[in-house]
Order: sequence, then structure tokens, then C-alpha cells
Amino acid sequence: MIRGISFALFGLLAARPAGALQAAAGKVDITPILGVEQVYMAGFGATGRRPAGVHDPLEARILLLSDGRRKVAIVSLDLIGFFRRQVQELRRLSGFDQPGTFLFVAATHTHSGPDTLGLWGPWPGVSGVDGRYLKRIEKAIAAKLAKLEKGMAPVVAVGAQGTINPRGLCRDSRDPVVIDPRIAALRLRTRAGKTVATIVNWSCHPEVLGPHNLELTADYPAYVCRDIEAWTGGTCVYLSGAIGGLLTPDKKTGADDWAEAARIGGAVARAARALLKKPAFVDSSARLSAASKVVSLPVENSRYLLMLPHLVFGHRILDASGSTLAPWRRWAIPLERLLGLLRRSSLPWVRTEVAEVSLGKAEILGIPGEIFPELVIGGYDARYAFGHPMIAPGNPDPPDLKKAPKPPYLKRFFRAPVTMVAGLAGDEIGYIIPGYDFKIRSNALMLPRLPGHYEETNSIGPSATGIILDAARELLGGSLTKKPRR
Repeated sequence: MIRGISFALFGLLAARPAGALQAAAGKVDITPILGVEQVYMAGFGATGRRPAGVHDPLEARILLLSDGRRKVAIVSLDLIGFFRRQVQELRRLSGFDQPGTFLFVAATHTHSGPDTLGLWGPWPGVSGVDGRYLKRIEKAIAAKLAKLEKGMAPVVAVGAQGTINPRGLCRDSRDPVVIDPRIAALRLRTRAGKTVATIVNWSCHPEVLGPHNLELTADYPAYVCRDIEAWTGGTCVYLSGAIGGLLTPDKKTGADDWAEAARIGGAVARAARALLKKPAFVDSSARLSAASKVVSLPVENSRYLLMLPHLVFGHRILDASGSTLAPWRRWAIPLERLLGLLRRSSLPWVRTEVAEVSLGKAEILGIPGEIFPELVIGGYDARYAFGHPMIAPGNPDPPDLKKAPKPPYLKRFFRAPVTMVAGLAGDEIGYIIPGYDFKIRSNALMLPRLPGHYEETNSIGPSATGIILDAARELLGGSLTKKPRR
């Protein structure tokens, strides 16, 4: 059941037809100022790393779109994640909380950027976030959006999608092995042929650089965008896809290898370029629309419950009725959980959102976390294992594929010829895991049932999966009333 739904849709019934699609794009440097902003690096282990330098700038890559009646911005952040509360604040600062506007914000999930989620501080359970840093980049992005609005020009949309062989690029570190090979590219160019922006969507964790790296970097997406921009011009907006599972770089050499990041990023950029040379469509009158569904999720993860007062940083904490949780309850619930007295009816809830942006023949679905690729594309028949054994020999606790979810999978509900799934969009609620494979050893401490079940410890809980998928299907127009596209 979806609880606390609020539905907003832009671009439905209008009194007059929309005008020509216009766009502008640009970048904002969001690299922390070392020595001034006290940040810790995110992405590995229970504590953060103090950065020793900057290898390449972290950027907010922005595409602003308008058809004269509605205004939509797509922002990709070179960050580990961006909570819904920060997304809402950015909308307020930039004026994208007004009717007829929508701000789509997604993090690339680089594991060599600053802690923006409060999970990687100097000690376990201590935040590594510098609030001054967050406020600075929010203001800078809002200012850039305002500036871009003054330089918009009519554009033509050119799009294509295909597949890329993941061998040597991406692998699945958890059984069953399902690797999403899809890659999609959307280019917005002026009628004179000048590129304004190119969106690239692919699925793999940006973690070529490992836990020993102490230099801030956007990881392989930096090289994707560098190569795309050198070829097309304009601004490259990179969207990480269905990276749960866990899809991780298939490195040929050791960790912390810049050459590997360049190799993987270059391969993705070449695949996107090849697609755009033979596009699936060229649309000079793309219809712009955006929609979002706000849903409520129960906080079931015991670790999150024990750290409940800290979650206020990124979300409003609600009770079962949808009212803001009283401050004293934020402290009482961890104690009740610790003593084993917490009832399910007393679980706290948080709100998140699923979003969709449509540019005529291209469709972008925003998922607020790290969704497992099998929930999007299926693959329980080994078609997306690419020669790897679906279940590692000797796995003492293999997933029972007979209990795996049946089709249709999420990709079947898209209706456009070019489709993208953007993970960590609008929020970061952690891993979105198929229910049959959600396994934990100890509910009290949310310990994973080893081996290979790390993702449960970084998930809000098993109930989130069905709620998120139901909302996504409804946004795509394929819930109970419409037949999915074949």
C-alpha cells in the first residue's frame, strides 16, 4: 500500500499549445574548499577520510528546459547523494517550488566526494557533513539556474539507446548476477547544429577509486563528460542508472587507478557517441512534461532507528498518521528499539519521491535510491549475466530464484523509444532490494546474512521496494489500468 501520496503533474491539460522547446545548460564547481570547509570523504566503511587534495573538480551539471508554459531543470551532482530536504531547499532557493516548474536533482554517487549524507565522519555514527558547504553549493546552483534562464534558445532533441558489453567495464558483486547493459543518450542542439547539452545514462557505481584514495574526484563520470564535451561541445549531464545489486567497476588493475577511471569513462563516452551518430529520433517539437509522486516509507532498518535523531538532517520524521514526530519520540524510539519494545505500529516514517521527466520521445524516471537492476530489467533467466555464473559456486546461502519477482519488470512500462532510469534522484534512501532476497542475520543490529548481503544494512527496509515500484509504475501510466508496452 502506498501511504501519504501527493501527486503533482506538469504539462497535462492546458488552454493553449506549448511553444517550441528551449534549453540552456551549464556547470557549477561544487568542489569543497579544503582548509575552509571541514569535509570528510564518503563512500567506504563506517568512517570518512580527510581529503588531501583535488584530482578533478566536482560539478553540478545543469540542463534547463522550457516550452513557454512549463519549466523543468535537470541537475546532476558529483556527490554521494542528496537528501530530499536538501532537494526541497534547492527548489525553494531557485523558485522551482512554484506551479508549472519542476527541479529534477540526481547524484552520480561518486565514492570520492564529500560526505553529504552524514554517514562518514571521524568516528562511526558521527556526521562528516559541513553545513556551510551544503548551503554554499545550494546558493551557487540556484544562481546558475537564474542565469541560464536568460540565455535559452530553441533546440531539437536527438536521442538513442542501445547496449554496451559490460565485460571489463562493470560487474555484479552480488548473486544473482544481473548486469544492466543499457546505455542511453539524449542530445539537445540548436537548429543551427550547436550542442547545448548531452545527457548520458549508464549503470555502474562510480567507485573505480577505492578507499585508499584521498583526492576528491567525480570518478569515471568525469571522463565520460570530458570526452562527450570534447566531441559535441555543450554540457554533459551524467545520470547514474540502476546501480544496486551491486554493480561495480570491472577493473583490470588495482584500486585507486586513474588510468582505469579514464578507460571506463572513455568506453562509456564512445558508446554514447556511437549511438548519437545513428539516433533513434530527431524531434523538433518535443513535448515537455514532468511528474512526481510523493510516498511515505516506514523506517525498518534497526541501525537507522537507533540513529533516528540524526535522520532529521535529511528528512522530516513522521508518525504512522503522517504527522511530524514529536521531538521526544525521536529519542524514545531508539531506546524502545534497543530494549526490544518497539512495535511495528510505532515505526517512524519518512517521505520521498519518484519522478518522471518526458521530452517527447525520451523519458527519464527518477528513483530515490540505488535500485537493483533486476527490478528494472529482469534477467533471472541469465540473459544479463554475460557469461558469469548467476550464482557463485559454493555460495552457502544462494538466492532462491523460484521466488524471484515475475514479469513484467519496470522497463516494460516505459512508452518512449529512448528511456532512462536515474538512480539517487530526488533523495537517497539506500538500496532498493527485491523482497525475496532481503536477508539479514540479526534484526536487532541489521547484520547482513553473509556472504554478499551488505546492501540490506544500507536500506531503509524491505517495505520500501514495493512502494517505490508501485509509484514508478503509476507515473509511467502502467499500473492497473494500462497494459505495459511490449
